[in-house]
Amino acid sequence: MEMPKNLTGVEDFIRALGMQRSRRTEQDILPSLALFGAGLLVGAALALLLTPVSGPELREELGERVRTAGAAGASLAHGEHAG
Repeated sequence: MEMPKNLTGVEDFIRALGMQRSRRTEQDILPSLALFGAGLLVGAALALLLTPVSGPELREELGERVRTAGAAGASLAHGEHAG
């Protein structure tokens, strides 16, 4: 099959067929990570809402986890190893 004269390259040929090249993976990483993070947040929120624990118990446990995470973050920021 001979290529028409107005199609000068592969890109023109692909476009003439109504197709396009697939995007590179580097372009998909950031949106994929953002979507994954949003899914994690939604999942965590749903888990908290559906947990069979009373309000005060849940708040106490969340507060403890936040304090633990804060302490771990502070020790990492100061160059200490947690473990």
